Amino acid sequence: MKRKVIIIILAVLCILFFEIVASGFTINTNAYITDDFVVSEDGSKIIFKVGVGSSMGYVRGYKDEGGEVKPHYLKFYSAWGGINSSIGANDEYVLELQPEDTEIYVYHGDGGYELTLNKDAASGKWYRIK
Repeated sequence: MKRKVIIIILAVLCILFFEIVASGFTINTNAYITDDFVVSEDGSKIIFKVGVGSSMGYVRGYKDEGGEVKPHYLKFYSAWGGINSSIGANDEYVLELQPEDTEIYVYHGDGGYELTLNKDAASGKWYRIK
């Protein structure tokens, strides 16, 4: 009897641990880049803040699936620990830029990628698409 209880407790702990770890690999489709972004003086990087469009959730990081001479396609990942956990959460990130870069897209699930930041070719200034 004692052995069965211990096995059940260990199984529940393993499931909880798996849920905590697996949640950090979930793409957060509600994440967006805020108006608070700054481009370095030499234009080699952009520092931006991320918000979440729902009442729950945090972002722990992102993956750039573009870059180089093509647009940047960003996917943001939920924080570790579950639905509303803030373990590992961060709201400020740095993206390396090339002089030819002109567009940054953010992934929004079934809606695909949405153009979020664009660089004006004439002035070289980055601006947020509303």
